[in-house]
Amino acid sequence: MTGRRAEALAIVKELEEKYARREAIGQYLADVYAGLGDKDQVFTWLERDFERRSGNRLPFIKWWFAFDDLRGDPRYVDLLRRMGLTP
Repeated sequence: MTGRRAEALAIVKELEEKYARREAIGQYLADVYAGLGDKDQVFTWLERDFERRSGNRLPFIKWWFAFDDLRGDPRYVDLLRRMGLTP
């Protein structure tokens, strides 16, 4: 969001390593990718959390500002529905 793409990609790399060690949740990566405007990667990481049943913060995507641009995406609506939340 701030235009510091190289820094964001470095954070992604670090978070991916932490995720592999189960020290981070996919939502953290989704937050960074949302800032980069990469919706496909956002949903990839949110889906990973959903499938792993990890990230007790996952329901907060409904209100979290970083995901405002996703609200009109059918994948967002579907994910909320599968979590038992209304869009």
